[in-house]
Amino acid sequence: MKKLLSFVLLLFLAGSLAAAEPQSVKLINSTNWNKWIDQTIGYLYESHGCLHFTPTDIYLLAQTVPAGIPLTVKKYKLKETEPDFDPDQVPYLAELTASPQDIKKHALTFKTDVTSIVVYPSLGWLVIMVKGVPYAKLQTLAGPPEDILMQGDFMLTTPTDSGEYKILRTTDHYVSANYYQNTIVPFGAWLKRSGALWLYQKKNAWHKAPANVAADLERPPSQWVYNYYDLNYDSRGKLTAARYAGHDFGKYVLLWTTDGKNHYPEMGYAAGQLVYEQIVLVKELVNLLTLPGPDDLSSVLARDKELQFYKSLRDFKTSGGTKVPADVEPALLREYKLFNGFDLTAEERRALDPRLVKALKEYREKRLPRDKRARREALGLYYYLRNNSLVIDKHAGWYERIKGDWEFFSRLRAALRQDFESFGVLSLANRQNIVEQWLNERLEFKTVAPPSQAKGVAELSFSAFFKPKEEATLFDEREREIMVEKIRKATKGDETGLNLNIVDALNNYNFGVLLNQILGDLYKSHGCLHLSPRNMVFIYDLLPVGSQMKVYKYSESVSREALAAVPYLADLINFQDDFDQLKKRFTVTAEVQVAVYPNSGDWIVYLQKKPFARATVKGGPQTKYYLLQGRDPKGNPIFEPNLAYPTTPGDYVILRKVENYLSNLYRDQTVIPMGGAILKQGKWVFQDREGRWKELPRSIADDLNQPSDRQVYNYFDRAENASGETISVRWGSHPFGRFALQSSLNGRTPWPELIHSSGDLIVEERQLVSDLIGLLTAPRDRLEDCLNPNFELYRACFEFTRNPDRTDLIQPKERAAYRLYFNLPLTDKEKALLPPDAIVASKVARGETINAAEKELLIKEGVAYRRSGNFKVNQEKIIGLRLDLYQYVVAIGKGANHYGVLKEHWAELSGLRQALLKDFNNFVLKDPRLFHDFMRELMLKRNRLERLTQKNAVEILDRMLSDPH
Repeated sequence: MKKLLSFVLLLFLAGSLAAAEPQSVKLINSTNWNKWIDQTIGYLYESHGCLHFTPTDIYLLAQTVPAGIPLTVKKYKLKETEPDFDPDQVPYLAELTASPQDIKKHALTFKTDVTSIVVYPSLGWLVIMVKGVPYAKLQTLAGPPEDILMQGDFMLTTPTDSGEYKILRTTDHYVSANYYQNTIVPFGAWLKRSGALWLYQKKNAWHKAPANVAADLERPPSQWVYNYYDLNYDSRGKLTAARYAGHDFGKYVLLWTTDGKNHYPEMGYAAGQLVYEQIVLVKELVNLLTLPGPDDLSSVLARDKELQFYKSLRDFKTSGGTKVPADVEPALLREYKLFNGFDLTAEERRALDPRLVKALKEYREKRLPRDKRARREALGLYYYLRNNSLVIDKHAGWYERIKGDWEFFSRLRAALRQDFESFGVLSLANRQNIVEQWLNERLEFKTVAPPSQAKGVAELSFSAFFKPKEEATLFDEREREIMVEKIRKATKGDETGLNLNIVDALNNYNFGVLLNQILGDLYKSHGCLHLSPRNMVFIYDLLPVGSQMKVYKYSESVSREALAAVPYLADLINFQDDFDQLKKRFTVTAEVQVAVYPNSGDWIVYLQKKPFARATVKGGPQTKYYLLQGRDPKGNPIFEPNLAYPTTPGDYVILRKVENYLSNLYRDQTVIPMGGAILKQGKWVFQDREGRWKELPRSIADDLNQPSDRQVYNYFDRAENASGETISVRWGSHPFGRFALQSSLNGRTPWPELIHSSGDLIVEERQLVSDLIGLLTAPRDRLEDCLNPNFELYRACFEFTRNPDRTDLIQPKERAAYRLYFNLPLTDKEKALLPPDAIVASKVARGETINAAEKELLIKEGVAYRRSGNFKVNQEKIIGLRLDLYQYVVAIGKGANHYGVLKEHWAELSGLRQALLKDFNNFVLKDPRLFHDFMRELMLKRNRLERLTQKNAVEILDRMLSDPH
């Protein structure tokens, strides 16, 4: 078996093949496809006197030959001294060309140096001379040596006119006056059906197709007069679009002139039929290179009908005409046998046109008629037989060429198959389109590269992957269809190895740790111990009733070095089974102790007297104060009647566990279970612990009747009617959250200081989870571009805490409160935004002297009094006024913490984002909504401590694909 190397020049392009270049790309780039194609397509077809070239050569001429250079067409009978050089020593122009840069170099040379063209019709050469020296040659087929009249042709076929000319120009769309109806449509132009019309595309405009072309397209393909390719059919099998290949003069035409203005009737081009055959040959190569299955020639041949056809022509030829191919007109086969001297049956001889037999005999016996017209007609009949024979030889030769180079094609098939798997291109149609594009690019001497649109090749980024498009590309649709089918099969167990990156990524990431960090401040209490919602759930379930708990004084602390070795409780619990295993270790009450350090915020759990885990806790304030509830219509402060005080140190036991603790002090807020349903049924009602519907407390009903931005309490899962009115919510402001622990000093009497989270923290954590899901699924790459409005505010808080002098980040009132709390100078505008008593209280807290008016203000508000003529302040209320400012400080600080923690962990969170992006890239699912919803469902599962499985994740994705709503 011959190797491709035996008759194809391999060009290794210096510097163009990187070490990591895929093998298929390397093979395609290193092969001289122009020479292989030119040698394979063979016969250039007779002209009416023009110069015919291969598609490669006319492309090179069109790209390099400048207007104005001399063109000499020699006579058919050359002088003995012509040519005055050895043509065999002149390289082909295509052999001197390996890249677009070489084409530019040729063009520059021909433009700047003295260049001329000489054509030798009888030798079949066009030679480009530079400075009088042969630079390169091209194969050409001139007109026949004498006049011929082809049957059915109204134009005489003549020899190419010798003479001196100049190149006029080249064109990529030649419109012939004689063949206007089939040359007005450019070669390769798209034709599309539009209602009852056929339109053709020229540049960016659509025009009505000529009547002859439109009528041709309405015929069955077997009756088409013109050639078409890239046929598109609708679901009913009706042709809707095609590309035109019926242009007689192909794509590029070289024109010359005698007067410098008008082009000469003769010209140079690749025959439209030849250009079409190159397209067909390329498509055949594409087909045989991409057909699924084994790589041996016999296996490919069994699945490639076109190759079978070319082989049948080869077999017909090599058998002397005894092996008759199907799908070929018998007349052509008879005439081929006649021309090539094969034995004809009696029936075949009777069916032959006697004029053909006579003309062939006269030509070969050199006794053509002397009458001019009769001679021309006889030559026309001979050339008819000759042309048909050459066409059959040509297509029979295609099989021989492919067979002779099968070792190369087999290697290329294997390389393509492997590389396409690596590229992530699974669609056969997409593979074929890519290979076809590669081969066509190589025919223009371009270096090909892995397909940028392939999911395994393109640089993966959110902005590029989710870039809005008017419509999905056909490439993506094909790949997506295959991958969605794989998902479908995986849910049924018919597909294995379909693993989602996001499953392991989310399983390996402990969101509890992040949520505890990002939640930040747990808010001061009235003396209770506050835990994060997540830690509260863990501790509520883990601590057995009767466990010992020691609360230390605010002056006491634990060694930070010793504490560093104790893991956070959330670090120990990533899955529900982790939690279940921990519960088993907390079954012996006597082995469990808790140490609480309110000042440092440390909650330490001991097992068997050894520190086991810790959590962050927030106790009451170090100093007693009255919490400011609000202000009356005149702006006077309204203080809570109950003092907020430091958490009481002592030795406690866990007395009981309480769900939805009911407080007499906060009855309205605690009578509704945390997360309980609230509905508007004429009046507002709520569902109590026993599932009974009751009328909502008046204070909360009044709050719900306010616009949402003026509501005091937190609600979630809000539903509205068509008019935008709230009709249902869930309660989010239970002061003690869902779970609470009651402790006791004596083991019998509940101590008033509870251990709990709060509804506000629970709702805040819910919002953070929602915000995080939005951030992780934002179709952007940089953190700053992924921020939603909430995190934009948090970023503003973050930047403000680093530069409180900036006035462009947060609202003026919040800024003023923050600056006053930290004793930063205030502008008059900022002072005007704050309650006067808050400014005075800050002065008192700092030990500054206040004036008489300020004293009277405090007395009027009940924050100070006179006794025996002496001015006295109520320090608990002064602190309350100060801590009213502290609310803003906490809010700003929490916002800054939200963003700061996010920024700190963005790299690892980006890993989660990238994991899902890789999955969606693999599945070619470019739907940002689906991306968000899928991530949301998986993250909520992980937030519930569920361990994700590949099977469950694929089932979720399949369900979402099946029902996108």
